[in-house]
Amino acid sequence: MGTSLEVMCELLVGNLESGDRLEALIFSAIYLKWINTGQIPCFEDGGHPRPNRHAEISRLIFRELERIYCMKDTSLQEVLAIRKIHPCLPSFKAEFTASVPLTRIRDVAHWGDIPHDLKLQIKHTIQNKLHRNAGPEDLVATEAMLARITRNPEEYSEAFVEQFKIIHHELKDFSMLRNLTEQLESIKESFDDRSLSALTLFLECKERLDNLEESKDALDKSIDLLLKTAQSLNALREVIVKGLESSLRNDVPDAAIAMRKKWRLCEIGLEDYSFLLLSRFLNALEAVGGAQQLKENAESKNLGLSGWKPEECTAIGNELLAWKEKGLSEKEGSEDGKAVWALRFKVTLDRSRRLTKEYSEALLQMFPQKVECYVISQYMSSPTVDRWAVGEQILCYLKGAPGDEDRCLWQVTAAGNNIKGVLLLQELPHLSHLGVRAGQEKVIFVTCEDDDKIADIQKLNGKCVRHNTTGNFPVKDL
Repeated sequence: MGTSLEVMCELLVGNLESGDRLEALIFSAIYLKWINTGQIPCFEDGGHPRPNRHAEISRLIFRELERIYCMKDTSLQEVLAIRKIHPCLPSFKAEFTASVPLTRIRDVAHWGDIPHDLKLQIKHTIQNKLHRNAGPEDLVATEAMLARITRNPEEYSEAFVEQFKIIHHELKDFSMLRNLTEQLESIKESFDDRSLSALTLFLECKERLDNLEESKDALDKSIDLLLKTAQSLNALREVIVKGLESSLRNDVPDAAIAMRKKWRLCEIGLEDYSFLLLSRFLNALEAVGGAQQLKENAESKNLGLSGWKPEECTAIGNELLAWKEKGLSEKEGSEDGKAVWALRFKVTLDRSRRLTKEYSEALLQMFPQKVECYVISQYMSSPTVDRWAVGEQILCYLKGAPGDEDRCLWQVTAAGNNIKGVLLLQELPHLSHLGVRAGQEKVIFVTCEDDDKIADIQKLNGKCVRHNTTGNFPVKDL
């Protein structure tokens, strides 16, 4: 992951022209998301960058993102892209920027009262990888090992198990994978009394909501509690957003930058949780008749806190407050007062719906096409892939499908209609996952192991060709 972060740092930390900045941010968000979810695995490359290098680069990237976030000419789309990058950056707390971070795993790998084969497995699957090229897969490996050593409670010493649990917690912290409650607890010390009261109220509401039993009798209680939780969330989020308004000074200490990252992640985490609340709220309301307008109003509030057209969000909120204060009347001039009030309310709701639709459309315009372009460039330039052009179509031959077959599926599906056929230069069952997916995508899929034919095929690289697929069985024209 260290090399990946270095590439991102070179891309983002510099004098990017404003026209190139959005594209750089979008591709960075896509790339980091795939690394974090394991779609792009991190392998050792012969170097030895300890996790503190990851943390230091992450801090540089975070500072640059915050600088861009607070600039006056930053577009709404750039803000959205930045908010997708932040949760994917590793932590740069002091314990991770130390010269020798995450050393507990080394002590555990040499624990005295565990079997030799377990020591070797910890050393080779976790310790060495973590200290040479840390990545999200290290947390997965640690979780698997933790499940193994806790399967039989009496098999390993309590002290050993406890130390391994601490390692697992440290890696979650390094990968910024704490849950929302843990994240909020971690910034409590930086709050003043007023902010602390908002935090406490939200955590209390969230805890009550988490413990609420789902039953018909609890339906009315859940609606009321969901409203209170949403209101307390908005109040807390306003506090955090207010604290993040000012840009970072050049002389700000590293500890303050690390705390600001925590605040930023809490604010983004609250945004994510707000949509979970809205979904539950909508489900509860539909059970008693529905109230879509309340959901849309809440969405507008949270979009404004996320930096999406805050002036419009404020205007919608002010309109709703104005209609509330004006209240219902029997007559407004010669018109029915209730009808006039309903029409005003409908106009505001339509305005709210347009706002949320614009937000969704902006996300859809930003990411899907860039995802497709990135996958094509990443895998069509892979050393395992070559291609021929057929008009505007592509025939590609894969030199192998090593290890994870799912990675090869990208090479078939990413380019969509551009891929006309796939030739795999190794044996593979026709009912394999890759073969089935090729059929689903209506792409001709052929395997070949004949060295002479392969040599002839490789001479066609980059040329326009016509293909004709045959075999010992009928081939359906896909």
